[in-house]
Amino acid sequence: MQLPETLEVKGMKVLTTKQVAEAYGTTPDVIGYNYRYNKERYKEGKHYIMLEKQALREYKITNVEIQRSLPKISKLYLWTEKGALLHAKSLNTDKAWETYDYLVDFYFRAKEEKRVEEKKEVVPTETTVKPFKALKAATERVVDIPENGKAQELISDMKKYITGMEALLDIYDMYLPEAEFKNIAEAINKMSNKINTTAHFLRFLKPKMVTKYL
Repeated sequence: MQLPETLEVKGMKVLTTKQVAEAYGTTPDVIGYNYRYNKERYKEGKHYIMLEKQALREYKITNVEIQRSLPKISKLYLWTEKGALLHAKSLNTDKAWETYDYLVDFYFRAKEEKRVEEKKEVVPTETTVKPFKALKAATERVVDIPENGKAQELISDMKKYITGMEALLDIYDMYLPEAEFKNIAEAINKMSNKINTTAHFLRFLKPKMVTKYL
């Protein structure tokens, strides 16, 4: 799928209702209805950020896309990663869940390319013997977790599952009809299994040893 245009507010990546609807294969009206129907489950600042009045005017100034696509709105709901999860649960379609996973990996948590600084090699001379010895002492054999592809994949999965578990527990901690309570309890059990399985793979991962200047 094509990633939505990146929007940020208060240092967080967010999505508009329109973007969530397009990504999940539904309409903004359905997203709005699901929010209103389950409003007590959505917490402002955690699942969404609502802008209005001066805050909305200032945000529009810096976001041409918002000005173009939503010119007459008086309130703007911007959904966080956890808010997107609750919408996926409300829709409960394969497309919504698959898209949510994709958005987490490639939108909400897209990693910036790491810039590796080249370190100048120190050549020992009569005047640099002591600094060179200090450099050798600071060089250490360490595990390669930060550059280990499998480890990074497992870490990303674990963070995603922990976020999912937190959102499920927010719902669990409410007055729910019995049938929905059972569904949430089952979802928590499944998420727990994913967390335990990922933790198992992390525990028995066999990283390589590399020499690094620390």
